[in-house]
Amino acid sequence: MYTRNKTLLLTVIILSVFCTNMVCWGQGIIVFSLRGDTYMMHPEDAEPTLISNELGSFTPSPNGRFLADTGRDIKEKNNLYIRHLHTGKKIRSLKLKANNRFDICWSPDGRWIVYASTPVFIRDQAVVSDTHLISPDGEQHKHLHEQVGKEPIGFVWAADSRSIFYNSLTSGRRVEIWELNINGKQNPKKHKPFYEGARLLSTYPTYEFSPNGEQIAYISHEGLFVADIDVANHRRVVDTEGFKLLYQVDWSPNGQHLVFSASKKIREDYGLYIFSFASKKVRPLITSQDNLPRRPRWVRDSWAVHPSNKMAMTWGAIKNITER
Repeated sequence: MYTRNKTLLLTVIILSVFCTNMVCWGQGIIVFSLRGDTYMMHPEDAEPTLISNELGSFTPSPNGRFLADTGRDIKEKNNLYIRHLHTGKKIRSLKLKANNRFDICWSPDGRWIVYASTPVFIRDQAVVSDTHLISPDGEQHKHLHEQVGKEPIGFVWAADSRSIFYNSLTSGRRVEIWELNINGKQNPKKHKPFYEGARLLSTYPTYEFSPNGEQIAYISHEGLFVADIDVANHRRVVDTEGFKLLYQVDWSPNGQHLVFSASKKIREDYGLYIFSFASKKVRPLITSQDNLPRRPRWVRDSWAVHPSNKMAMTWGAIKNITER
């Protein structure tokens, strides 16, 4: 009892001292790439923090602790690297079951990383794409399906982590997405979750499922839309007024916000923007005059309390000490 009370008291003190505004409580981290470098930001940060300028294609873990990336060494085509998200420091290297891996994505339950591969070549061109799963510790592997429509791109996990969605690059039909169950026993299913007549971009993926699995957010030429998971009740939450194009979107871990990348109409400005379902308003997170921030991923923060004054204090470490 005494230990629990002590822990609770310490929690209250830390919240009152370091979190003067409750906006800093538990809103997570947004990870994205810009000019080939990988950055992270909390929603209330004024500037991004550089994670690394040496990463390839990346995917953050849902708990905000780790980052998986493909690296940039073309000689290491079958490697996947697990890193600390906040520092970019490499923890381990994983050997994959196939060469030329691409389009990696971490599952919401943290158990799997999906990747596509191109193991078969004819005259130096890949003709078959396989879909694989690997556990973050590298101990478990799954080969899901061969030739999933050829060249799957833009992997998106279902909220329950039981299936993976993707576009088929060779089909050219952006309004069609395919669902592949990770048990590997069913053939891929085709879905059309967008409103009739939607004009979609080729910057994959253009959609994401809400954390509770009840809604889908997607981007078309007409703006940012949200629909129920049963493909009903399509509504535009962000129009294109002031924007030239919207590109990619992700949900906040609590499902109360959306982050999306976009370009402005008046000037060739690019940026990340946050939409609030409560206020129905959009605010800029970061802007860039020469490059589009790519693949924003909003994950939980392993620092459950983010110090508003930037002092280097790890809440997780404090919690572990008090629980000993």
